[in-house]
Amino acid sequence: MDQLLQWLVGAVVWLVANVVYLDMKRQGEHGLLRWVAFWMGTPTTWATLLLVREGSQPKVRGAPDDDAHLLEEIRRDRMLRDGGGLLPTDGGTRPPEEHDSTRSSGQGPGEHHP
Repeated sequence: MDQLLQWLVGAVVWLVANVVYLDMKRQGEHGLLRWVAFWMGTPTTWATLLLVREGSQPKVRGAPDDDAHLLEEIRRDRMLRDGGGLLPTDGGTRPPEEHDSTRSSGQGPGEHHP
């Protein structure tokens, strides 16, 4: 039973070392972990060394975090919708744009005709 457990642990370590080495080689990473994985996964890692191109699968970077920009857009939208006062901008503050139904008929903001 001890021999079976020893064999099983050895097989798992060998398999993990091969997967780690393959992944690190594809991503083009170097370092102590890659070296250790190479020697723990021998002899299969020799085939990986010869068959897999260095950096053939670059690391995938996540999308940039634009939460602050999105939050600013939401605040600006709410201020416009609620008819709030000044809107924050990059350089200071500015008044919100006025939407007056009388402007479409050619009348100014203070002109009301019966």
